Amino acid sequence: MVEVLPPGAQGVAVVLHFEVSEAASSISSLRGGAGYVPPGKYVRLNVDGHMMMSDTRHEKKTNIGLVQAAHGDVFIAGLGIGMILIPILRNPKVTSVTVVEKYQDVVDLVLPAILKHVPEAAAKLTVVVADVLTWTPPKDQKWDVIYFDIWPNIVCDNLAEISFLKRRYAKRKKTGGYMSAWCESELRAEVRRRKAEIARWGM
Repeated sequence: MVEVLPPGAQGVAVVLHFEVSEAASSISSLRGGAGYVPPGKYVRLNVDGHMMMSDTRHEKKTNIGLVQAAHGDVFIAGLGIGMILIPILRNPKVTSVTVVEKYQDVVDLVLPAILKHVPEAAAKLTVVVADVLTWTPPKDQKWDVIYFDIWPNIVCDNLAEISFLKRRYAKRKKTGGYMSAWCESELRAEVRRRKAEIARWGM
């Protein structure tokens, strides 16, 4: 994404480039899993002082399911840096993409670079500036794929909003469609692990 999205700032949104050295990467490997970052140059998006998204290995790995599932009409909550949006727009199986982004500053900062990179797919894309937690889609609008990615951190507290959003948009999913949220499976697995630990130790 370094070649796609230049550094810049717009209101509360800031795009930064950063580099992970061999030494820093080696240190991150000690943490393993989500903590490991290969050496290289990366992009991250900060919103109101909080990092919302980057194009590191873990971000790519945890979003690959959506990219693979994308087809027909796709709905995405959260624009981020456009990392998953570009391959989805280029996918010939995708008819349309609707993105709901809470911050106009993020749209103004990120979207022009994305459209410049994939001008041939611009007609597929609709971007709505709204809070997905309260936004009401157009009447009778439904999607084949629905995906929520609005959280800066991977914490089990996100599951309450994930469940709320899945209930709220359940009738907007076409029959046989796909609906998921960023790191949902990992978070639910963590909840199961904690419950098992409590049961085991009687805590």
